[in-house]
Amino acid sequence: MELLGRYLSGNCSEEEKVIMETWLKQSKENQATYNAYKQVWEAAANGIQEENLSIDQGWEELNRKIDVFESADVFKSSQRLISRKAIYVLARIAAIFLIAFGVYFIFNTVNKQEPATIVQIATEDVQQSLTLPDGSEIALNTGSVINYPESFSADSRQIEFEGEAFFNIAHNPEKPFIIRSGELQIEVLGTSFNLHACPETEEMTLFLESGKVLFSSIDLQNGSIREQLILTPGQKGVYNTNSGLICKSDFSNQNYLAWKTGIIEFEKTPLTDVFTVLEKTYNIQVETENSFEDLCLTARFEKETPESIFETIHTIFGINYRINGQTVQLN
Repeated sequence: MELLGRYLSGNCSEEEKVIMETWLKQSKENQATYNAYKQVWEAAANGIQEENLSIDQGWEELNRKIDVFESADVFKSSQRLISRKAIYVLARIAAIFLIAFGVYFIFNTVNKQEPATIVQIATEDVQQSLTLPDGSEIALNTGSVINYPESFSADSRQIEFEGEAFFNIAHNPEKPFIIRSGELQIEVLGTSFNLHACPETEEMTLFLESGKVLFSSIDLQNGSIREQLILTPGQKGVYNTNSGLICKSDFSNQNYLAWKTGIIEFEKTPLTDVFTVLEKTYNIQVETENSFEDLCLTARFEKETPESIFETIHTIFGINYRINGQTVQLN
């Protein structure tokens, strides 16, 4: 109830001033309504000769004036004095009721705006790139889902995401960029990173290339943060969906981007780790009864098929393979 009063008396904050001026610019009807309020307000202000008008003081003054009018001394005063004070009291009553109505109207036209339309993009068998309303660029891997508003709010940028994508976030310190994926929350100002956050996997992993990221696990019931850590370039954050724990470590190769670049490099890498990279890159499952822990691979593959890579492994190590759909059997 005090917002319109502070604006009319020149005592509102800069933020409140913006809200009022936004409402005034919306239509001529709003401007006409404000002008009517202003006339009543000025009439009331002239009656009490105050520099700063307070709603609480107005109520107290109104009650005092009514008590005075009900006293016998006032009714014995001159008719001219009674008439002048009566006009003042009526003006104060009108001003207070108009303020209440005006504040209600403002809250329903400015603060209670329609929520932004949510856009959902789901990739199935193809990769897809998109640009968000703030200029942030996202490359989506297959099987990913992203939900974002057509226009971000005034103080934050928030999206929901599942799957894998490379994010290049537009820098804006005044509006943090927040990604929600189940119990994982990522907050950035402007940075680039690869995020693997598939709900069916045991781990959600973020590889940070540039900038700084706040990596957090949250409680979905009350929205509170359970754990959080800061990632710097060259570090990866891992959230374990089973234990609910998060951790960070350094990484040295770019194989996490193989789905996007098509380039995979191994340098004296144990075959067990090679198979893990191939599984994530090509969405396949490698089945074997042997561990191959004593065998290491040094090789570079660029935009090759799984068949071509396993044929190379067969040539080097003599390991037989059979590909059946998304399953690779080794013996």
